[in-house]
Amino acid sequence: MSFRLRIFLLVLVVAGTAISATAWLTLSLTSREVIRAEQAREQHQAEVIAEIRRFGVRNGRWPGVDRVVADQAVATRLHIRVVADDGEVLADSDTIEGRTAGPVQLLPQAVDPIPHLDQRIRELAARRAKWVPGADPSAELARANGKPLSEKAAGPRPALPRDLFGVIPAAGAFTEPAAQAFHQVVRYRTALATVRCAADSGLGEPALALDTSPYLSEQQRAAAPGCLRAATSKVLADEPWLEMAWTELSQCRAGHPVYADCLGARFVSAASSTTAVPVEVYFGARQGTGLDGLQQPALIGAAALLVVAALGTAWIARRVSRPVRLLTGASLQLATGRLDVRVPAGGQDELARLSASFNAMAEALQRSEERQRRLIADVAHEMRTPLSNLRGYLEGLADGVIEPSPELFASLHEETLLQRRILDDLQVLALAEAGDLAYSPVPLDLAELAETAATAHRAVAAAAGVDLVVDAPERVRIEADPDRTRQVLGNLLSNAIRYTDAGGRVELRVTRDAHAAILTVRDTGVGMTAEEVARAFDRFWRADPARQRATGGSGLGLTIARRIVADQGGTLEAASTPGLGTTFTVRFPATPADAAATLSGVFSRRARREMNGR
Repeated sequence: MSFRLRIFLLVLVVAGTAISATAWLTLSLTSREVIRAEQAREQHQAEVIAEIRRFGVRNGRWPGVDRVVADQAVATRLHIRVVADDGEVLADSDTIEGRTAGPVQLLPQAVDPIPHLDQRIRELAARRAKWVPGADPSAELARANGKPLSEKAAGPRPALPRDLFGVIPAAGAFTEPAAQAFHQVVRYRTALATVRCAADSGLGEPALALDTSPYLSEQQRAAAPGCLRAATSKVLADEPWLEMAWTELSQCRAGHPVYADCLGARFVSAASSTTAVPVEVYFGARQGTGLDGLQQPALIGAAALLVVAALGTAWIARRVSRPVRLLTGASLQLATGRLDVRVPAGGQDELARLSASFNAMAEALQRSEERQRRLIADVAHEMRTPLSNLRGYLEGLADGVIEPSPELFASLHEETLLQRRILDDLQVLALAEAGDLAYSPVPLDLAELAETAATAHRAVAAAAGVDLVVDAPERVRIEADPDRTRQVLGNLLSNAIRYTDAGGRVELRVTRDAHAAILTVRDTGVGMTAEEVARAFDRFWRADPARQRATGGSGLGLTIARRIVADQGGTLEAASTPGLGTTFTVRFPATPADAAATLSGVFSRRARREMNGR
């Protein structure tokens, strides 16, 4: 079982246990909270509704009701939400307390914040009512709410006193319950206008002190006499509203069996134009429970879950930390230069593969270090022999042992140029392997480039008795650096001519396929074995050890050529048969236009073959 699978299974067990425990706790606590919320709602619903209604009556509007909702939610431990008749949420106790609003019951409680008709007026109206044999009070009240109970009006609108909050006159029109109800409606509207004026002037809160007539306390009337006078004048001057209120109340005929109930309903209708809009109150369970809701089984389950998580975490930490410690120690030793350090890599899990990757990296570093050392040794070897020759000749000339001659100086000069060429090749190779070799790619014709390179080497080939031919029947476009590409062609042609005996042949061919431009240099020289082909691109390696530098080159040309081709997106490969010759194949990416032309040509030739077959 892999390490990843073991961790997955352990996490799955821990997660499953946690989810099960959480689900059980959630269901248990939720059911208990629902039962508690239902009991609390039944116990405190009437109280909450009364408080919200009292706020609406005393304020005549709903701004500020959130304070009442918050206080009631804390006192009753219920979730309370107040919603206007248009669906706007006016207050939500969960939102007020900074929590996400929880669910509430679907059936709300309606709150109509309209003051009640004074009980004294209702009792007076009830005494004026007369029972009619066979009358149905419910039907009569429905008729009273729909249309007048008599064809003639109850009388003219009574004249209101200038002091609305004084003693109600005991004579005249105010002896009638309808006139007293009218006086109460006007009082309520005037009281609301007074406290709002006082609040705007900074003289008090915008709420009535009383929720029954006269609504304003003596302190409120004394604190803002100017507001009281202004409100009284404003209400008494509103003739359309006064007429509307009296028309509502005068629909109830005195002496009717349902006179008191009709007057109460009409009072509500008349006062509704002044009060706040009706609202609906929803109840739900308050969000959030404390640790006191956890029972003994829940505590045992939580403790067991913690134990399982601790054991699993300890096992994972031990399983992961040991190979990590080994890797850390090995990396520190590797940094100090111990390239032979390795770590155990047993198993098939991810940590084992990480250890194997570390070992592979250390192996690669060790091989790189060995290659670097071999390179230094090769460079020292390549430079030691010619420098020793130069030193011997110069010492002989200085001691008079060797006679100076033009031929000797020419030989020494040629040896110096060869050392300079080796140094130049080493510099180019270093730049290429470091990625610092500059390229200037331009569109060029590979066939034309091959012809130019062949022309430059024909004289050398003719001197060696080698036939150099070029097979480039069509133009092949590539994107490449012309100078670097000529350097590659020059190296391949020089090697082919150098390792081909007199009477042999070197063929330079340019073709293309759907994806690449192909350049091949084929000779009929001595050839190479498979082992020699594998080492053909190594530094300072020569296929024929008997050849000297003057005829065998520096041993860096193929290495540089392969790097130049690779940097331009191509490949350089070699194939050879001993005694028959060697072929070097260079592939460059074809340009899009050239590739499209090649595909078009392939399809055209295929179509012609099909037509001829028919």
